[in-house]
Amino acid sequence: MDDFLSTIAQQGKTPLSEKKQKQAGAPLQGALSNEHKQFLQTIKQLIASGEINVEEPKTFLKKDVYDGLSEEWKEKSDLALSNIAMLLKQMYELYVRTDTPNESPQYRTMIEQLWEMKQRIEEHHDVFKF
Repeated sequence: MDDFLSTIAQQGKTPLSEKKQKQAGAPLQGALSNEHKQFLQTIKQLIASGEINVEEPKTFLKKDVYDGLSEEWKEKSDLALSNIAMLLKQMYELYVRTDTPNESPQYRTMIEQLWEMKQRIEEHHDVFKF
């Protein structure tokens, strides 16, 4: 046990080089399923075409559906919208970086989180464009 604690204590004293820090924080390479790739491609196309804007979450909504919602469902949609916007922005920023792979487990995790958030609302109302 003392060896373990000693090893852990020494780890904090040796700073990582900048290169090793970048490597440690870099997304991993890993294949996505066809469903994940297709969804990611849809998001990329919507952003590239200007149909949605990660800086303007209201652009993710089908306005006619949203306008017809009760106040309760508008509030629920708005709450989901801010979380979805954060994830979409992270996904987009990861995608546009030239030093990251186009397929990675990070994308898969973010996509699945996004699907879960959307599903909570879309079980009741198909309010999102994607």
